[in-house]
Amino acid sequence: MKKFAVRGSIALVVLFFIALVADSLVAARAEHRISQNIYQHSNLATPPRVQVAGFPYTAAIFTHEMQAVTVNATDVNVPGYGLMSVYTSAQYVTVSAKDVFQGDITDAPARKVFTRLQLDGVLLGNRMHINELLIQNKDDISPRGGWETESIFEGTPDGFSKPATVEMKLRVKDGNVILSPTRILKGPTDRSEHAKLVSEDKLPADIAHSIKKTFSLTLKGDDLPLPNNPVRVYVAGGSMFVESEQFYTRVSITDLTPTAQPLREEDRPGL
Repeated sequence: MKKFAVRGSIALVVLFFIALVADSLVAARAEHRISQNIYQHSNLATPPRVQVAGFPYTAAIFTHEMQAVTVNATDVNVPGYGLMSVYTSAQYVTVSAKDVFQGDITDAPARKVFTRLQLDGVLLGNRMHINELLIQNKDDISPRGGWETESIFEGTPDGFSKPATVEMKLRVKDGNVILSPTRILKGPTDRSEHAKLVSEDKLPADIAHSIKKTFSLTLKGDDLPLPNNPVRVYVAGGSMFVESEQFYTRVSITDLTPTAQPLREEDRPGL
C-alpha cells in the first residue's frame, strides 16, 4: 500500500511538471506571436519584449480572461522626440480560447491599459537645448532611490561654456507635462569659459533669467506617443517617466504598438 502511495505521489509530481512545461511553452509561443505581430506592423527596429501574465497561463482558456499582456519596446524613434523606451500593459483582457493559443487580441474589453514612456537625458537635453543633461532625484540620489516629482537637472545650456545645476518641479497640467525650474543651485556668472559657478542670488539677473528659460519645457500631451493625456510624471534612476492610464476600455494589438519614425529600408533587419 505504501509503495502505491509513493508511486502515486511520484506520478502526480511528474504530471505537474509536464503540465508546467506545457503551460510555459504555450505562454512563450503566445509572447512570440504577439511580439512578431507588433514588429511586422510597426516601425520598430527590433521585435519588442512581450510578457503574458497569469499562472497557469492556460487557465485563461476557461476563465476567458488574460491577466495581463505587456509590451516593452526600447530605442523607439518617436517623431519629434528621438529615442525613448515605451512600456504598455493591457490588464484583465477578455479573450477566447483561440486567442490564448494564438496570442491574438482584437477589440477586446480590458479593465486597464497602462502606458509608460522613459525619456533620458539625451532626449530631454536635445529638446531643451542643454548639452550633457544629467537627471537625478532631488531627495534620494542613490541607485535605489524611488520616484520623485522634484528633480535636479544639470547641464550646459546652448551658448554657455559651463554647466548649471537647477532644482526642477515636474507636473502634469491641462493634459501637458510641464518642467519648471524652481531654483538655480549653481550657475555660471557669464557665458565664457572663465565664468565662476555661483548660487542664484549671486548671478546677474539676465544670466539667471536665461538659464531658467532654457530649463523650462512643456511637452504637449497630444504630441506624446500615449493613447490619452498623461496623468503622471516623475524621475527615477536618471530618467524621466511619463504615464497614462485608461480604464474599462477596448484594446487591440495595434494599441500596444509604439508610434515610431518609419525606418529606412537599409536599417530594417529581416525577420
